[in-house]
Amino acid sequence: DCYAFAMVAAGSVDIVADPGLKPYDIVALIPIIENAGGVVTTFEGGPAERGGDILAAATPELHAAAMAALRG
Repeated sequence: DCYAFAMVAAGSVDIVADPGLKPYDIVALIPIIENAGGVVTTFEGGPAERGGDILAAATPELHAAAMAALRG
């Protein structure tokens, strides 16, 4: 799990969607991705700190596009 999210923070991957994460899977990665300019939320757009179905994107624009695609 961690490697793909680190690649988002590094700018090597645009988007990661990972369902069923526990808080300990994602909570340490959130500030890293956000400080790199990315966005991390649940698939519903809520805070990711509690885990769940997580969407991370390298930019706010990519995140918005991914959220639109998830909503159909």
